[in-house]
Amino acid sequence: MASEDWLGLNGSVWREVMCKWSVAILVSLHDGPMNFSSLAKRLGVSNKVLSKKLRRLSGFSLISESYGGKGYMLTDVGLELSQLLKPLVAEGVSPAVIQAVLRCKWMPQILRALWLRDMFASELAGSFEEISWKVFSERMKKLEEFQLIHRYVIPSHPVRVKYGLEARGRVVVRWMLQRGALLREKFLELQRSQRPGELIQAPDNVL
Repeated sequence: MASEDWLGLNGSVWREVMCKWSVAILVSLHDGPMNFSSLAKRLGVSNKVLSKKLRRLSGFSLISESYGGKGYMLTDVGLELSQLLKPLVAEGVSPAVIQAVLRCKWMPQILRALWLRDMFASELAGSFEEISWKVFSERMKKLEEFQLIHRYVIPSHPVRVKYGLEARGRVVVRWMLQRGALLREKFLELQRSQRPGELIQAPDNVL
């Protein structure tokens, strides 16, 4: 079984749709149909990759050919997902960052822990029983690269490092609190509409 992410989700639908290109496609089609070449140019993706992602999204009934067969448009379900994800992109959070954070077990939890106050590295790592220091350090490095958190040194003896949320990190946490449960439900509905196969598993309380 694939490891669960922050929402307790795993399965083919979640993995396929929550990739950076699929998210980018859904958001790009939010404002109306686009043809293949325009979509490829906007995303900066190869024709091969775009074709594959469009087929997958079409197979999940998230997009369809637009009227006249000259482009692609969102289905009602695709539009609902796009409406959930678009606010993040509008605030400057890239599809690649959305994919990396939302499909990770630990990064959303780290961000939420920093929501109320800044924390020392050891204190923050210690608040998660199952995470190793190596994994914690890797996730913190990624979150810094994504410009979601920052760190600063406390001039003590020994020197200590403290972490806090960047403005963009607060945008992500606020979005998770407001829309995370709804996103989870949409994916569960989407999974149930597919052919029998991998099941998405989700705990009762994820927020």
